[in-house]
Amino acid sequence: MNLIEMIKNEIGSDAISSLSQKAGVTEDQVQTGLSAGIPAILAGILKNGASGDTGFLGNILSGVTGSGSDPADLLNDDRDSLLEKGKSLLGGLFGGDTKAVTDAVSSSSGLSGAKTKGLLAMIVPLITGYISKLMASKGWSISDLLGKIFESKSAITAALPAGLSDSLGLASINIPKVDKPKVNAPKPDIPNEVKLPKTNYAEIERPKSGGSFLKWLIPLLVILLGAWWIMGKSGCNKTELTNVTDSLSANVDSAGTAIDSAADAVVSTVAGKLNEAGDFVKDLGAKISKKLPDGTELSIAENSVENSLISFIEDKNKPVDKTTWFTFDRLYFETGKSTLKAESQEQLKNIAAILKAYPNVRLKMGGYTDNTGDAAVNQKISNERANTAMQALIKLGIDAKRLSAEGYGQDHPIASNDTPEGRAQNRRIDVRVTQK
Repeated sequence: MNLIEMIKNEIGSDAISSLSQKAGVTEDQVQTGLSAGIPAILAGILKNGASGDTGFLGNILSGVTGSGSDPADLLNDDRDSLLEKGKSLLGGLFGGDTKAVTDAVSSSSGLSGAKTKGLLAMIVPLITGYISKLMASKGWSISDLLGKIFESKSAITAALPAGLSDSLGLASINIPKVDKPKVNAPKPDIPNEVKLPKTNYAEIERPKSGGSFLKWLIPLLVILLGAWWIMGKSGCNKTELTNVTDSLSANVDSAGTAIDSAADAVVSTVAGKLNEAGDFVKDLGAKISKKLPDGTELSIAENSVENSLISFIEDKNKPVDKTTWFTFDRLYFETGKSTLKAESQEQLKNIAAILKAYPNVRLKMGGYTDNTGDAAVNQKISNERANTAMQALIKLGIDAKRLSAEGYGQDHPIASNDTPEGRAQNRRIDVRVTQK
């Protein structure tokens, strides 16, 4: 379990409820703030430690001596006192980067700048308190803590709101050097430089579910031309066949358009229906039992994403590429939110089981929305949902280094946005194998 999850697991429902009341936000927004705030605070501690400012860290992590008090007791302070303490810690941790942190968390949570600043100010004392408690229970010095944070650098970078890694300079931070006590620097097996995906990746790594169209279109055209020649020899009517070949030639000349429209036409005929909540429920076929290499047996459906994913992983003739995506068929979110519905857990547990059975496999999550509403908002929520799905797998025991996530908004629909059924299909999470 990485540091982010260790800290998050310490924060109980009472603390979340208290933060919700004091900050004037919903409990879901507190959870979103914590998901962004915890990695940001760890990144701030690492940055200060890398610059050699361990004296400041010693002050804010004074609980390392281990008084046994519960950090949640900080929330018993009056709101103004807690805000004042938090603002001081925020400024000390992030300095000139405080605004960048606030803006990034605001964008991630959907809260206004003022609400975000207040929530962060209340979160910082609580999180540093839990870090101090963790250090006391593990017997860690500040040097030990910096080493542990550095080991989790990849997971922290992945969990940060978009762009914040660059603002905090995480990619350039090497193993922190501290004067005392001297420790052997950990040598985690992670890349020296972490680069967040650029926006234009959405165009590069987009699902191209109609790619197979061209594979049969060209051979079919050749066959028809051959038939045309044969029938010409036999005196058959060439006119109708010529019309067909001309039409196919036009499709070949505009291959990209043909592929996209073919994909839309195929997907829009997927068997299924809307349930009362407005989610698209796909007809998954008969139940089958699938035994994984580690002995785990999964009860899945013939047409489920689990079955498709296992078949792709096990097929040595199918190489990893950037165009083969699979759509989750039982992953649903609350309307307008990045909160997973309870019924999504079954499929997430199955995917986690598959990843555990194939330890070399790595996946990327792609988030998508329909075209309802503002495109920028759709982009944001699709990114949050993709990351939520990824974090759910991490909570189920999957190493964060094996996963990545990106939102593509309302781009690349797989069905028509003109019908409720089509829009429901476009609100989805896709998954792509990046290594097997």
